[in-house]
Amino acid sequence: MRTALLPFVLLLACAHAPPVAPIEPPAPAPAPAPTVIEPDTLTLERTACAGQCPVYTLTILRDGHVHFVGRADVAVEGERDWKIEKAFSAHLFSEFERAGFLTLGARYPTEVEEFPGVVLTLRRAGVVHRVQLGGEGTAELPRDLDAEHLISRLATLVDKLTASGRFTEKDSKKKAGGCVE
Repeated sequence: MRTALLPFVLLLACAHAPPVAPIEPPAPAPAPAPTVIEPDTLTLERTACAGQCPVYTLTILRDGHVHFVGRADVAVEGERDWKIEKAFSAHLFSEFERAGFLTLGARYPTEVEEFPGVVLTLRRAGVVHRVQLGGEGTAELPRDLDAEHLISRLATLVDKLTASGRFTEKDSKKKAGGCVE
């Protein structure tokens, strides 16, 4: 009798088995976001003073592209782009490195608080180092004449090698950043 029931039990077991869902392959992992590598840049910002000093920003890429934004007391307000020789931009970057720019502190005062501020920023391999000379919030800091001289010299070099004077000088007597030096 057991043998006669066995096919019947097996038939019932198969008839009530839950349906087996097909095995879905795992969803593919999302592709990693592309890594955006910021290009190496040097930026010079000249800020307002108590008088009429040019207020502008220059950004130089290693390949020689220059981006200018004239804000006030400049010959040309607004944005301009041009290219300098790659040797000039390479020289600028090497001068910042040779001068030990990355060892400078973040802020330094100037002799006279009413002088315009100068902000230099170096972006290299994703590391950003920003140095401010003069301007708001620096009057209470101790003076460092070596740092002042170095920052002024580097800022002047940026202006000269980018030929920014054509956009910053309102007349032939006034040089770009001349009220700083």
